[in-house]
Amino acid sequence: MDSGGAERSLLTLLSLLDYDRFDVDLFLFKRAGLFFDRLPAEVNLLPHSRDFADFTLPFSASVKALLRRGRFGLLLDRVRYTRTLRRFGDNLLQADARAWRFLRRALPGDLPVYDAAVGYLEGNPNYFAADHVNAKIRVGYIHNDYVKLGLSAELDRPFVEKLDRFVTVSPECANVLAQQFPEAAAKICVVENIISPAVLQKQAQQTPPEFEKTAAKKLLTIGRLNPQKGYELALDAAEKMKRDGVAFCWFCIGAGELKEKLERAIAEKNLTDCFVLLGERPNPYPYIAHCDVYVQPSRYEGKSIALDETKCFARPIVATKFSTVFDQLTDGKTALLAEMDGADIAAKIEALLADETLCKTLSENLKNEKVGNEEELQKFYALLEG
Repeated sequence: MDSGGAERSLLTLLSLLDYDRFDVDLFLFKRAGLFFDRLPAEVNLLPHSRDFADFTLPFSASVKALLRRGRFGLLLDRVRYTRTLRRFGDNLLQADARAWRFLRRALPGDLPVYDAAVGYLEGNPNYFAADHVNAKIRVGYIHNDYVKLGLSAELDRPFVEKLDRFVTVSPECANVLAQQFPEAAAKICVVENIISPAVLQKQAQQTPPEFEKTAAKKLLTIGRLNPQKGYELALDAAEKMKRDGVAFCWFCIGAGELKEKLERAIAEKNLTDCFVLLGERPNPYPYIAHCDVYVQPSRYEGKSIALDETKCFARPIVATKFSTVFDQLTDGKTALLAEMDGADIAAKIEALLADETLCKTLSENLKNEKVGNEEELQKFYALLEG
């Protein structure tokens, strides 16, 4: 339950489910994360078995624990699992597919028969739902562009064959899935991430303390600190804006593997006073509600939850022209869209900061759009009913 978009989407879904209608068991591969403590009380969190707990310890500790318990077959699987991950570690999602058969044997084997099993994320959650749970209906999710994620249709095809429904979050992502799995086209469907403006706005009342400390214009970006989110483009844009004499402070919410690299780049570009990595925030909505411009510099997205959430607050938006952005925003009407280039991102931000009338126009246009989609919950219910 980390702070990514898919995790936020799952938390929203679980918060809106009708628990008079459904009993819900949740299996997490890692019982931790920023949103872990916010899971609804109605959700029954499945425990980890002793085998799984020992298997997922750091390698040396796992070996000792499995040896101590005489679990020699599982120990051999643990060695093979680690060897596979290391061999194919340049693409972790493909490595997970190759190593699944070893991890699978450590998972709990005494699960009941379910009416439906839903893998809510690409990789191991989908493999779990397709290949491990005994369920009448099996559903798998892809929350992003399948190809750009670096997944392999060859590796995933055996699991997709076992699914009854193959779900993604935008028409563009569905087209990509259909190209990769033409034989499964009939089971591919779109269920958007659920956004409830009323729920979000209730959580956005207070001004963030970091915003109160600066009089400069406040920019905001939300997303994991990884290559997909285009933070290097944001830094290039910030560097140009500072050279241009623009007074701003750019706040970024998220955590990830690029943190140290980004911190070094911020120092090297002399941006420590105006480009701030806030880390994770369990409630990002006050930051969205009170920013002057929201910036999404992504290289690709499935359907950006952060953008849909920002639209609920009608904040001026600058986003890059990743393929699915056109499903969410209209250039010049509801946002300014930039090329994947720091200079162009900077130019679009500067245009907004210099033109209050343009900002108001974009905001008013967003207010006139339908931004909530609670009806998507009915589509999810339909998945469970076959």
